[in-house]
Parts: sequence; structure tokens; C-alpha cells
Amino acid sequence: MSTVRAILIIISLTFFIIASIPIQVFLNFTNTKYKREFPLFFYKSVKAIIGLHIIKKDLDKSQESDASHGILYVANHVSWFDIICLGSILNARFIAKKEVASMGIFGLLSTLSNTLYIDNENKNRIVEYNKLLNEKLKNGENFIIFPEGTTSDGNGVIHFKSSLLQCAIEDTNSIKVRPISICYSHKNNIKMGIYERRFVSWVGDTNMVQAMQNFLLTGPVTVTILLHSFVSEEILSSRKTITKYCQETILEGLNKVIKI
Repeated sequence: MSTVRAILIIISLTFFIIASIPIQVFLNFTNTKYKREFPLFFYKSVKAIIGLHIIKKDLDKSQESDASHGILYVANHVSWFDIICLGSILNARFIAKKEVASMGIFGLLSTLSNTLYIDNENKNRIVEYNKLLNEKLKNGENFIIFPEGTTSDGNGVIHFKSSLLQCAIEDTNSIKVRPISICYSHKNNIKMGIYERRFVSWVGDTNMVQAMQNFLLTGPVTVTILLHSFVSEEILSSRKTITKYCQETILEGLNKVIKI
């Protein structure tokens, strides 16, 4: 039954993606507000086709409307499906390493959805990237970053890298930073254990196609998204303190949901 379900999902996704590509290409050329809004519709549609059930928990509703600039969302990274989860609830651009752009159809879709690519190998460009991100955030664009730099098994987090979080700091008015815990909590409405969660994560030597196949064959998955409170001004004093706070907050939220 799960194999039949996976085949039907792949067929439906194929038709939907083929129909969506020319629309996004056209919107990117027109450069209207719909250029940013269509990816949100796209990810919501993919989420519905796949059968992902997302439980969004906003832990600080009071502050988001006060953000005068864009928001930098900082999240843990478990699977390729994190993109669908966050892309379907946040109107924000992803920050990804440049290698993602060359991942075939996945790279094409990532590029069309206005992902900002970073060359991780070129340490000399970190200052340039931070300046670019800071300017875009001040102009009202929202971004999502995965500071682990790779995926975990979903049961914890990997040490966060701080280099690109410098973009949230400026002399006059700090950028809003918001941690997010992505928690893969249930499969077929049954709470997952440590071992089962590895089948929905993308770790080890598993390639992307295998990871997606494992995910689709595992049955309907529930993902709990915790949108934590915005990082306070005193913590925004340095990228190291921001990084430490985000890592600890995300891990704490993750542990509360999956209860390891």
C-alpha cells in the first residue's frame, strides 16, 4: 500500500511541478510581488500532495508585526522536506550552499523560488555575504538559514556555525532574529521513536533520491514547527551569543516535542 501511495504522490508531483515551472519563470521575469508569493503557494501545494501534516505553534505572536525590517529565521535541519515545511508557512527566501543549484530538478526549483546561494568554501566572501543579507533584511526581505550546514537525524542538533549570523547585527538597529524548531514527531499518527525518525531524516551516505523515497514510503508524517520568541536585543550583541542562544532554544524546543 505504501508503495502505491508513493507512486501516486510522485506522479501527482511531476504533473504539478511541470505546470508550476513556467509560471514561476514568468513571475521572476515580471518581478512583481507575486514573484515572492508564488513559492508559498507552491510549497503549500507540495505539502498537500505529499500528505505532510504540519502543526504550527507560534510561541510569540505579539512581536512579529513590530518587525520594521525583514526577519532572519534560524532553524535546525533534518531533511529535504524541511524546505516544504517552512516554505509553506513562511514568506521567506532560503539561504543555501551553492552546490544545491546543481542538484538537477531540485536545484532548478530552488533557484526559481529565489534561493540565495552562498559559497561556503570561500571564507573571504563571508563579510560580503553578511553585508548583502543585512541590506536585504533592512529592505524587508525575510530569510531562512540552517546554521548546522548539514542535516541531523532529527533527534538532536549539530553544532551551529555563526559566520552568517553576523548579518543580524548593525550599529543603529538590529535585525529581528527568530529561532525555529523543526520536530518530526509522528508517523501514521503514531509518535516516532529515535530509530524511526532516522527514516524521515537525510543523513549518512544516503543520496537525495533515496532519502525522498524513504520518506514517501514511511507513511504520512506529522511535523511540529515551533516558532520561538524573537531574540532579545541584549543577545544580539554578537554573532556568537546569537548562535549559542538559537542552538540552545531550538534544541530545548525539539526535546520538549519529541521527548528524548
